[in-house]
Amino acid sequence: MKNGLGKWEQFLLLKQNPLTTNCIPESTLYSLENLIYLLNKYEYIYVKHNSAGQGRAIYKIYKRKDGHYCFNGFTMQGEEISKCVAAIEDFHQVLHPYEKHGRLSGNYIIQEGVKSLTPDGDSISIRVHVQNLKGKWVIGGIYGRVATEDHGIVNSNRGSKAISIEELLSGYLMMDNTKKDQTIDSLKEDSILAAEVIASHCPCREYGIDFGINLEGKPILFEVNTTPSIRSFAKVDRAIWKNIVEIRKKQNEG
Repeated sequence: MKNGLGKWEQFLLLKQNPLTTNCIPESTLYSLENLIYLLNKYEYIYVKHNSAGQGRAIYKIYKRKDGHYCFNGFTMQGEEISKCVAAIEDFHQVLHPYEKHGRLSGNYIIQEGVKSLTPDGDSISIRVHVQNLKGKWVIGGIYGRVATEDHGIVNSNRGSKAISIEELLSGYLMMDNTKKDQTIDSLKEDSILAAEVIASHCPCREYGIDFGINLEGKPILFEVNTTPSIRSFAKVDRAIWKNIVEIRKKQNEG
């Protein structure tokens, strides 16, 4: 994530606000001690670089029954990796390959693995595009993403399929119209609250806010992007893409 708050700084802001603290996953700064603690607490966790974006330097990790640690994801260079190791220290070397030369790769965070899945077990996420128009936050558009690969990293740059929010909620998650509408309303409300919180420390005209949907159907806020792309909106629904562009024009008019 460029030109904005890091993931850890975001978490602290959202955690401290009573309106957003209950819609974010447990997170902590990376250390081997914290990694082992959360791996024993959750079925799986994610390790993410504090400032990287586009699905780079993110790993899904779980502890196998035989005690081995398995991880998959993408390196800082965007190369896919999938491996199981006997010692968790071997994973640490993947994060910091040049540590023995005195060079670290920056800070990482560890995030609770939220089960945001279709009934078939495919990982899903939701992008909400929020824009500030004349001092008021408005929703520019929403779409869903389904991970079509086994790595479980839901990102458009890593092979995820972009679909309409209606298709995701009704078709994949099989919500009825009432539940679907309630979920969309919650996504919009949580997005505007998050935008207000983040804007107090990192003012931007728009944010791309990523959510998961846990097994109880509750939106869980994963991350706020301060330089969001709108390419996927054009693929899903050209009218939504045009709406975002029109709001941008109105922003430029002052």
